Amino acid sequence: MSDELNRIPEEETSIEETPIEETPVEETPVEAEPIPEFDIESLDEEAEAETSTPRSEFSQQAEFYRRVQMSEQKGKKKRRKILAIVFGALAAYLLLIAIVIGVVVYFISGARPQLQEQPDVRVEEYVEIQKTPFVKDEAANPDGTMSVKQIAKKVRPSVVGVVANAISSSPFSSSSGSVGSGIILSEDGYIITNNHVIENSDSVSVILDDGTEYGARIIGVDARTDLAVLKVEAKDLPAATFGDSDALEQGDLAVAIGNPAGLQLQNTVTSGIISAINRDVIVENQPMTLIQTDASINPGNSGGPLVNAYGQVVGINTIKIGISYYEGLGFAIPMNTVKPIVDELISRGYVKGRPTIGITGEILDERTASYFGVPAGMYVDSVDPRSDAYQKGIMRGDIIVKVEGQEVTSLGDVQKVRDEHVAGDSITLTVYRNGNTRDIKIILMDEAELNAMNGMQN
Repeated sequence: MSDELNRIPEEETSIEETPIEETPVEETPVEAEPIPEFDIESLDEEAEAETSTPRSEFSQQAEFYRRVQMSEQKGKKKRRKILAIVFGALAAYLLLIAIVIGVVVYFISGARPQLQEQPDVRVEEYVEIQKTPFVKDEAANPDGTMSVKQIAKKVRPSVVGVVANAISSSPFSSSSGSVGSGIILSEDGYIITNNHVIENSDSVSVILDDGTEYGARIIGVDARTDLAVLKVEAKDLPAATFGDSDALEQGDLAVAIGNPAGLQLQNTVTSGIISAINRDVIVENQPMTLIQTDASINPGNSGGPLVNAYGQVVGINTIKIGISYYEGLGFAIPMNTVKPIVDELISRGYVKGRPTIGITGEILDERTASYFGVPAGMYVDSVDPRSDAYQKGIMRGDIIVKVEGQEVTSLGDVQKVRDEHVAGDSITLTVYRNGNTRDIKIILMDEAELNAMNGMQN
C-alpha cells in the first residue's frame, strides 16, 4: 500500500498558481508637526501646586465640614464651661442665702440646739448601801459599834487628798489651785468628792494615805448636789463601805476624816454627834437637805467622809457655815442622796432629767418691794435664751410672785416646786411686769442639756 502511494506522479500533486495583478497606490506625503519643547521647571511647579491643593471638589467639601464640626465642638465646650460657672455661682448664692436665713431664724425664733440623739444608757449600781450594822467587825463591840480609834484605823486608808490646779490665762498672775478630800468608792479607782473642790480646774491629782499620787480624770459632776466622781488608773485600792443615812438618829456618833487646811494636815480625824437630820440649807441659791453634825469640818474637809458608829460612810462632808459666827456647825450630804447621783454620773457622765427653769434671780422681800411699789417675789436677773421661759417672753426685771399658785417668799419656794417635776413637765409662773400680772405656762428643761448647749456656745 505504501509503495502505491509512493508511485503517485509528482504532477498530480502540484497546484497551479494564478498570477495576481497589483494595482499601484498613489502615496500622499504628510507633513510632521513639530514636537513642542517643555519647560521642566514649570512642570515641577504645576506638580507642586497639584499636591498642595485639594485634588477634587469632594475633598474640599470634606475639609470644610471638618472645620465646621471642630468649630461647633469648641463652641459647645465653651458654652458648657460658661453654664458650669453660672450654675456654680447660682448654687453658692443660694447656699449663702440659706445660711443667712438659718441664722436669722435661729436668733428670731430662739431655736434650741439639741444634744446628739443617743441610745439611753442603763444606770448601773456602783454604790452599795449596806445594812447597819452589815457585818460585825472583829474589833467591834458586841452590838457592832466601834470606837473612834477603831473607826479611824478602818476608814483612814480609804480617804484621799484631792488637789485641783487651774492655769491662769493672765501673764501677771500665777496658777491657782484648791485642796480637798475624797473617799475611795471602788478598788479599781472611782473616787467621790465635792464639785466645788475641782470646779474650773485644768488638772486634778489624788494623793493616797500612804503618799502615792495619781493623776485623775473627771468622770462627772453635779453642781446642784455639789458632788463629783473622779477616776484614777489603779488596782486593789482600799475601798470604803457605805451605810444607810436614813437609819441615822439625832445623837448618834459622827466621825469626820479629811484634810483641813490642806495636805499638811492630811487625814485629820474629828468626832462629834449627829446634831440633826434632814436639815434644809440654802447653798449658793440651791436648797439642800443635809446632815448636821458638830464634828469639826473645816476648809479642806470638803469631799471627805462622815462615818457612823459602825465604820460606814453615811455622808460626804460639804460645807461649814459661819466660821466667824458659829462653832460646831458642819454639814454632810446624806449617802442615800449621794448614791443615785454617783451611779448616774459614772454611768452617763451627767444626771439626766434634772428640771430647770432657765432663769436666775434674787428674792425681793416685802420691805424692799414696798419701797419700790412692786409686789414681793423673785426678781429675775437673767433668762437663758435657750430656755422655754425665754421663748414665752419672761425677761430681766420681771418679778415671779407665784409658782403653781404658791406664793414666792424665798428661792427655795421656786426650787421646791421645780424639783417636784421632771424635765418636760409644765409649770405655771405668775409674773408681774409694769403694773400688770399674768400667768405664763412654761416647760421645764433638762439641766444637763441646757448646760451642754451653753458649752457649745462658749
